[in-house]
Amino acid sequence: MEPRTAAFTPEGDLVRWIELPGEGDPVVYVHGLGCHGAATWAASAVRLGRRAIILDLPGHGRSDRPASFAYSLPDLAEAVARVIEAVSDRPLDVVSHSLGGSAAIVLAAAHPELVSRSVLVEPGIDVHPVLPGDLGAWTDDQVVAGGWDELLAAEVPWRRADVRLADPLAIVRSARHISAGLDGGLPRLIADSSVPTTLVRSPLRTYTAAPAFESALVDQIVISDAGHFVMLDQPEAFDGALRAALA
Repeated sequence: MEPRTAAFTPEGDLVRWIELPGEGDPVVYVHGLGCHGAATWAASAVRLGRRAIILDLPGHGRSDRPASFAYSLPDLAEAVARVIEAVSDRPLDVVSHSLGGSAAIVLAAAHPELVSRSVLVEPGIDVHPVLPGDLGAWTDDQVVAGGWDELLAAEVPWRRADVRLADPLAIVRSARHISAGLDGGLPRLIADSSVPTTLVRSPLRTYTAAPAFESALVDQIVISDAGHFVMLDQPEAFDGALRAALA
């Protein structure tokens, strides 16, 4: 399938996405770190039955991977904004996972006119100290000078196949930004958002800033017997949560 494109840098680097047919206004799906859109979201999108815009973030999948790009959360949010502007003249529902969820929080804060509802699945929100061996501890030079093979070897086989499609610099730079958590500002962006938001997580995930989410516009759904990839671990339960969030 030929992907559609939108420029996300002044130099014309392109973010790419595929569209799946369905009923009603499209839903925009955003994947996580070291993933790509189709592997993460195609099955859920088909089951939901809505028209789907499944994108690959910069540095991932089939999107471009400029070495000069910072891959910060605001940068990624702006790339998603370019996709929404290219496909619609009104706000769209955005469903996001992990790194994509972190970027979607920034997107809703910076461009509430583009997002009608936001479903955040296991987003990176809290600031985390970077420990030796963490992805966020790698420097650009280390990963380019042979570290990429080491990082791939540490992944389980099914994840390794997806991570291989991502750019090494995009991986480590995005990982550093996830750990920083926008200098601790993500919980406040969620709590202050004017966009109705649903936070979907597994029982294994806790957020230290959860009290800040106690808002009429923020719902929280916990899906049992699931890990980080909630939509893959418990697809039926996730489908129900997604339908409720977008009802």
